Amino acid sequence: MSDGSVHSRNDVSIQQDEFRMRMEKQCLQIQKYRRAMLRECGRLLSLDEAALEWIERYAATFDNDGLGS
Repeated sequence: MSDGSVHSRNDVSIQQDEFRMRMEKQCLQIQKYRRAMLRECGRLLSLDEAALEWIERYAATFDNDGLGS
């Protein structure tokens, strides 16, 4: 194995870890959004409904502030 292939595998592993962490943060934000909709609006959303709404409202700015809501 050359050093280049080792580095590229490490880079891929790091990218996968970063992607997984980002998805986990988004899932937490979607759950938070779902609870907020119930508390503030009396809307009981399924997880899928909450995810669709959250994605439409906040996904585009999620990377900018890390919060999305």
